Amino acid sequence: MDQRKRSRPANVFGEEDEPTVKNEPDVKKFKGVGTPSFLPTPTDPSTMSNSAPRPEQIKAMIAAKKAQLEAMAASFRPPQARPSSAPIRPPVVTTPAQLQPNLTSVGIDPDLPRKIQEAKEMVRANLAAKANPYLPSTSTLSKSDDSSKAKGGLRVEAHPALLMDQSGKLDLKRTAALTPKPNFATVKANQRAAPTAKQEQKVSTPEQTTDVTQNPYFDPRAGNIAPQRRVRKRFKFVPKGKYEALGNQMRAQAKLEKLKSEIAESVKKAGMEAELDSSDKAIKRDPPPALEWWDLPLLPNKTYDDIDAGLTKIDDEDSLVTWFVQHPVPIKPPGDNGPPPPKPLILTKKEQKKLRKQRRLELQKEKQDKIRLGLLPPDQPKVKLSNLMRVLTNDAIQDPTMVEAKVRKEMQKRQETHLKANEERKLTDEQKKEKRIKKLEDDAEKATIACVFKVNDLSHPKMKFKVDTNAQQLKLTGTVIINPNFTLVIVEGGPKATKYYKKLMLRRIDWSDTTRLGEASNDQDTDEPMKPVKENKCSLIWEGEVKERGFKGFWFKTCPTEKMARDYLKKHKGEHYWDLASKYVDDGFETISV
Repeated sequence: MDQRKRSRPANVFGEEDEPTVKNEPDVKKFKGVGTPSFLPTPTDPSTMSNSAPRPEQIKAMIAAKKAQLEAMAASFRPPQARPSSAPIRPPVVTTPAQLQPNLTSVGIDPDLPRKIQEAKEMVRANLAAKANPYLPSTSTLSKSDDSSKAKGGLRVEAHPALLMDQSGKLDLKRTAALTPKPNFATVKANQRAAPTAKQEQKVSTPEQTTDVTQNPYFDPRAGNIAPQRRVRKRFKFVPKGKYEALGNQMRAQAKLEKLKSEIAESVKKAGMEAELDSSDKAIKRDPPPALEWWDLPLLPNKTYDDIDAGLTKIDDEDSLVTWFVQHPVPIKPPGDNGPPPPKPLILTKKEQKKLRKQRRLELQKEKQDKIRLGLLPPDQPKVKLSNLMRVLTNDAIQDPTMVEAKVRKEMQKRQETHLKANEERKLTDEQKKEKRIKKLEDDAEKATIACVFKVNDLSHPKMKFKVDTNAQQLKLTGTVIINPNFTLVIVEGGPKATKYYKKLMLRRIDWSDTTRLGEASNDQDTDEPMKPVKENKCSLIWEGEVKERGFKGFWFKTCPTEKMARDYLKKHKGEHYWDLASKYVDDGFETISV
């Protein structure tokens, strides 16, 4: 049988039971443990006699605790609307100083009311800024009751389209205005009538006149940068008689040009072109400028009156006129190519052989060094009939006939190899031609030399062929003008080519040979006296260097008159050659009247 005794709990509901018996062992069990917080303190005189609370005390404590919780809940709950007939009792306001000891005893943060009040103010400010009709009204938070507005569930305001007017009926106009409309129209007329969002925005926004001068980034130097409205083009009717006047002007100009050409032709026929110039420049010359270009930097007002006024920029610091001497940059003359390159040293035959021997010894020594290093295979012994017995001693004694045949075969092979190498080194006809042309081009780049020859008679075909063919082969340019009085030959080219052509004209050609092909002077016996043969001779009347060539090729030109010859040479800037040849007189030539 269980000997332990169970202790009965305290009667918290106030029922009268048997008094509790104090057990000493139980007291000893909780000895040293602190007094619970829900028990009254030992300083209370009512509890000094007994340690357990009485039912009346417990009821009082529960009532006090309920009152505190109701007061806290009332402070958190929004005030309710009361009827006007019942007197409004002022709410019991519990200050934070009064609640602090109670909240501390319960275990709640004493700063909780202050934090709740700050949260309310923050929510009220956010709602006032947004003003969303679908959120709870801010009037509740501001403690202002609006009984005229309809309320929805969860104390949320109704939609603005469902609000009532003052008579208590539904406001249809407000509902129609707030009802969303479709953004399309079924009829074309409705589409034109319905304003678009951009048009409404344009109408709603007032016109703003922007002043560019108020912009901090405006630059007054830019001027008026506002875009100008494009002016509509209008019809411009042509005045009467405009094209008639233009046609008359063109006809007059054509008539004037025709008259000038007729005058020029008549002048050419008369040979008076040099004395009469019918161009506009000869009739009217340009007037001198009001201010020369070299005086512009020195005159501030761009007039010569500044000289009398003393406004010239001569003595200023920034003047172009200083005491420094400006030396012009030396420019190389176009015809001067500088001193000729140094000529190679002319050696005698003995010196040439000595240099060749030294050069061949150096090459042979270099080849022997490569053979010693193993870079080249050793050469076969060069056996000849003269050194046969010295090179092949034993073999030559045993069978001299076979050794001699072998040596002759090697000698023939060496000869063929030598001739083959010479043939390979020879240039082909095309390569020779290219080499000759390249030499002539290099010679022509050095300088351009012009030579003028005067020939008394150049009617012989053989002489014509020599003059033409040599000029073509030497790449010379120029012309041959055949005139009844004399023949003028002009050539242009490099120094070497002109030197060779000059030898041809003055030495190689026999100008006294007047025989013609097919002529038989001995077979024909004529009683008529023969005319004295005019002495034929070629003379070099001028030679010199020119800046550029005046002719593109070498041609023959027959000019029966002096005027035609002068006109032809004028196109090639060489009419002075004709004047020089006309005035040239040599012994053996009869004087030609010009």
